[in-house]
Amino acid sequence: MWIKTKLTDRNVLVSVAFLVIAPTVAHLLFSWRGFAPVDDGFTLAYSRRILEGQVPHHDFIIIRPFLSPLIHTPFVLFGGEYTYWLSRFFVWFQFACVSWAWVSIVNRAFDNPFNSTTKIVVALISFAASVHYFVLTAWHTVDGMFLASIGTWMLLTRRHTTSRVVGYLLIAAAYLCKQSFLFVAPLSVLLLGDWREKKYWLTIALPAAVYCAYLVATGSLSEAVLQLASQSGIVSTGVGSYLNLGILLGILAGYGSMFLLSTSTLPLPHIEPISRYVGACLLTIVPAFFIAVGLYRGTLGTVSFGVVGMVLGIVLYRVSSRVTRVEGKVPIALIALLLAWSTSLSVGYNWPTLLLGPLFTILIAFAYSMSESLDPRFIRSTLAIAGVAIVLSFGVSRPYYIYREQPSSGLTESLDGVLPGGRFIYTNPNTYDFLVDLDNAADEVSARNRTYVIIPDVPGYWVQARQTNPLPLDWPQPVELSNQYLVDRVTKELEAKRGETTILVQKVQAFDLADGFVPLDDDQYEVVKYVRANFSKTDETEFFELYE
Repeated sequence: MWIKTKLTDRNVLVSVAFLVIAPTVAHLLFSWRGFAPVDDGFTLAYSRRILEGQVPHHDFIIIRPFLSPLIHTPFVLFGGEYTYWLSRFFVWFQFACVSWAWVSIVNRAFDNPFNSTTKIVVALISFAASVHYFVLTAWHTVDGMFLASIGTWMLLTRRHTTSRVVGYLLIAAAYLCKQSFLFVAPLSVLLLGDWREKKYWLTIALPAAVYCAYLVATGSLSEAVLQLASQSGIVSTGVGSYLNLGILLGILAGYGSMFLLSTSTLPLPHIEPISRYVGACLLTIVPAFFIAVGLYRGTLGTVSFGVVGMVLGIVLYRVSSRVTRVEGKVPIALIALLLAWSTSLSVGYNWPTLLLGPLFTILIAFAYSMSESLDPRFIRSTLAIAGVAIVLSFGVSRPYYIYREQPSSGLTESLDGVLPGGRFIYTNPNTYDFLVDLDNAADEVSARNRTYVIIPDVPGYWVQARQTNPLPLDWPQPVELSNQYLVDRVTKELEAKRGETTILVQKVQAFDLADGFVPLDDDQYEVVKYVRANFSKTDETEFFELYE
């Protein structure tokens, strides 16, 4: 009992150390770098609306369930001028939790092949691979992945019924962050063998029931249906994007590696040792090399499909060969694949890269599960090589590949006093000039006792702006306004505010500011076209036209 308690205390200490140190170091090194006046602050702007008492779907348009903005409300409420900087720390923490959760999940499913040191190394690799150069902002996909990972961790490491109920509840809550996670909870119940228990089916249905009850109580059910059903690209993003060479090569590599590692499949004894080492290299060194190169070259999306294929190939081998002693590992691999697929259902980021770290963790665990037939020094060496390569590549790529930004050397301008809530954040001179011009224009409009509207981008300006956004949407762009009904709702609100509102219309593309000033293509933005056709231009600045 004393030994067990001591080991538990040590595991808790190691866990806390990783979850504090890893995100803190990453935050201090990288969180100040860059601001993209498109995605940045999009979720936080919704959080502000909720804090102001606005009813989701009824008072404003949101094409996803609103749990994600709800999660981030504390940073808007208490963040003040440091909102973005503090919010970014939480995003780092979420990625650290996902990485550590999956290391713990895999370690339990594979009969504890990792000691404390190995767990830290694997978690660092997973952390670097998953966060890679992804935009560092509060985001619904990250929130869903975070909740589902914590829930899966509870299911695998806690055996009490209460813990399992909480675990399934967290996994189910992920679909209230984004609809793409809808299949994760029911398939997890099936894969983990709990399908006979009615209480778990009721548990995963509970978040949906509560959400629907809220919609009915607030009179927003019909609006919610129209908004939540406005996107319909699951075939192209969820099927078509996976029909590629990377997946096929990954399946062959994963299947082949397990074939080589399984000693019973080779009848020639003198070949067995060599084949096992080749198989172990295929599982560890080869994907680590491609991940490191993908990080360095900014092509990790393509690599992630290959790693998905490898895990799928391993599953296919285990199922086809009916190896009973690893049957418990297959459900975990399938849940990881399902979660990776769910995160990839996106118009703007259609890759399973956010789950790349946990998927690579599974590859490492399969290699470790065969370690009794391999030299332990070889296994440790391959892990060390993989860790050094991936973490170093992350350290090089993260300051260079910054979402919609110049490399770090070009981030010379502080957003303190320019972007509300942007203290400690630095950007490039182009984006800085654009935001200064916007801030000055907003101040001039406010000085005339008029409210202002900003279209079509810069949703992050509203997070801590002095004025509330009078429109029912902070980012009126095609993905968020994918049908005419939603477009009409925005334009009707503009008409209702005519005479008291000044509309600030961008003259340049916010997506391209880091590279230069590209004229705005208003054909992409229905709301911009409407304003230019139905309102009168009264003034203009360097980067904005003013309509009334």
